[in-house]
Amino acid sequence: MKWQSVLVSAPMPFISRIFSVLALLPLATQALAAPAEFWYSHSGAAASAIADVCRSFNAQREEGDRLHCIRQGTYEQTLQKTVAAYRADIGPALVEIYDVATPDMLLGGATHAVDTVMADHQRAYSDDTFLPALRRYYSDDHGTLAAQPFAASTAVFYTHRKALAAAGISEPPATWEAFDTALRALKRSGHTCPVVTEFSPWIWLEQTSAAQGTHVTIRAAGTDHYQFDKGTHVRLMTDLARWTAEGLVRHQDSTRSGQQGLAFATGDCAMLLDSTGSWNLMHGDLESDIEVSALPIYAQTQRRANVPGGSSLWVMRGHSVHDYRVVSEFLAFVLQPDNQLMFSARTGYLPVTQAAAARLQSSTKKPSAVAVGLAALNDIDGEPSAPLRCGFITLMRLIWSQEMENALAGRQSVDNALRQTTMRANDLLSLFQQMHQAQASNSALDTHPATLRLLAKRPVQPSEIGRADDRFGEQSLSDKNLHSSEVTP
Repeated sequence: MKWQSVLVSAPMPFISRIFSVLALLPLATQALAAPAEFWYSHSGAAASAIADVCRSFNAQREEGDRLHCIRQGTYEQTLQKTVAAYRADIGPALVEIYDVATPDMLLGGATHAVDTVMADHQRAYSDDTFLPALRRYYSDDHGTLAAQPFAASTAVFYTHRKALAAAGISEPPATWEAFDTALRALKRSGHTCPVVTEFSPWIWLEQTSAAQGTHVTIRAAGTDHYQFDKGTHVRLMTDLARWTAEGLVRHQDSTRSGQQGLAFATGDCAMLLDSTGSWNLMHGDLESDIEVSALPIYAQTQRRANVPGGSSLWVMRGHSVHDYRVVSEFLAFVLQPDNQLMFSARTGYLPVTQAAAARLQSSTKKPSAVAVGLAALNDIDGEPSAPLRCGFITLMRLIWSQEMENALAGRQSVDNALRQTTMRANDLLSLFQQMHQAQASNSALDTHPATLRLLAKRPVQPSEIGRADDRFGEQSLSDKNLHSSEVTP
């Protein structure tokens, strides 16, 4: 053959140059390949902090070893786009997913356990790396950490010292009975908004139940069932309906700002039950008048630990060893104490490592929302709060909100609202369990379209998935693809 004759007759230096070029082809391909992508959610201060973490990570790295960080919108939008991208084989290597989608991610088969990825790249976590509550929440049934905790939060109680003092209240209410007294005292003193709320089930169902030691679900015969139509939650919702009817509790929509965190931060409202993430609204001059404490519980009951909220980082299947190496290095970079403390200070999210949490608590001169939140997650008397990790939690929250809205408006009783919510939520939970049991042998997320259709409001086309103009900075999608705001626990 002509090619063979050329090779045979060619001088050895020429042949060696050919093989040298061939040997370099994999390196050239790697250099030209698209960088590994990290998709994240958030807006405002949190988005800015994440973009800065990405820039710091990429600053001293060669282009082929950088991580392409792209903002995709709200938590819900990021999940939808991840599903669409995974089906189209164009998804990210790393993605931020909110807490309520954890069961679906665990069962979907589309991810690699982060424990395994880190160990494969000589970056294995130590047993005491993470806060115990976070390690439990994001571990599978075998104790393997499936996702790295990231933007962690929990619920705390914010109060304005001056407003309470003007009403004759010397300290934040620690019980719901004292909360009732404070509401009435504030109203008598002329305060038009004793407490503001958005009536979020994350606060009023999940977090208050955890602090109270009341189980939202029970497990029987290997399956989960909701049971919040009895016990302490019914009592609290009955009290909430009464406070609302008496004008002691204001919905955020009725305030000047229309947003509960801002309504409290501006002083329009005296008290607020909200995420530690709202702390970033209250820095500076406001701090001296704001006190942060644990959520109230009922008198004569024992306080238990809160449960975590927020998000975690998941490693998606279908990527190269090179991509996973970059991802493992980024995950380790995020966990460095200085980066943890910077992210917490700028966002109000909790440090996720024990080392960073210890540094923060030892250096804090007065309790911040972050310090109080960290304390609230600690096990009490060796008893952790059970994480709420059932399927279709987003839909359960929607049902709870619908039924309780009718109860708070006087269109039905609280008992009936919670009975209907429990029944409807259990029907969904049964469907979720049946679907995953039927598909237990399948490991790919895209083989489970029924689950994903219920998770996603609508299909998302690959063309809608964000791409960055600035290859290694923050990416914002166009306004048509983003909601104007997002709820971030």
